[in-house]
Amino acid sequence: FFNRRSALLQTLSIANFINWGDNNVLKAGAAFANQPQYWSDFKKLFNSPFLLDRRSGLKLNVNEADIAAMAKGPGNSARNVIAGLLKLGFLPTQIADSFAIASGGATFYRNRVKSLTKDGMSQKEAESQAFQDFREIAEESQQSSRPDKISQQQAGPLGRIVLAFANTPAPVSY
Repeated sequence: FFNRRSALLQTLSIANFINWGDNNVLKAGAAFANQPQYWSDFKKLFNSPFLLDRRSGLKLNVNEADIAAMAKGPGNSARNVIAGLLKLGFLPTQIADSFAIASGGATFYRNRVKSLTKDGMSQKEAESQAFQDFREIAEESQQSSRPDKISQQQAGPLGRIVLAFANTPAPVSY
C-alpha cells in the first residue's frame, strides 16, 4: 500500500518556502547551517497541531534529542531523519508531507522570526506571526482541504467527480 514514489515526490516541496525576501537561498542556507536551531525549529513545526492534524491525527511526538540523534547518523542527515520517522510507524506519504513542510518551513520560520523582530516585533509576537505565515504558505503550496485554498473547479460538484484529487490545487486562469 505504500506509495514510495509519491512520498519521494512529496519531499520536493521543501523548496516551496524559499522566497526572494527573508528566506532567500542564501538565508535559508545560513539557517540550515545552524543545525541545533534548525532541528529545534523542525521539531516545533513537525509536532505542531497543524502538522499533527495533517497526519490524520497520528499523535507521535518526536523529541529534539531523537531528531538530533537521527540526523547525526552516518550519511545524509535528512535521509536518516526520514528513515527514523518511518521506523516509528508513519505511512510514507504522510511522513514525507510533514517532513517536507517542517524541513522547508524550519528555515522560513527562523528567518521570518529574525526579520519580524528586526522590524520591531517582540520575540513572542514574531514567532506567532512567523508560524501563521508558515502555515499559510504550507496550505497554499501543499494539498489543502480548506475551501478557501482550492479552486472553483474543485469546489463544484462536477469537479469533485472529474478531478482525481479534490484537495489538490488546480491552475487558476484569469
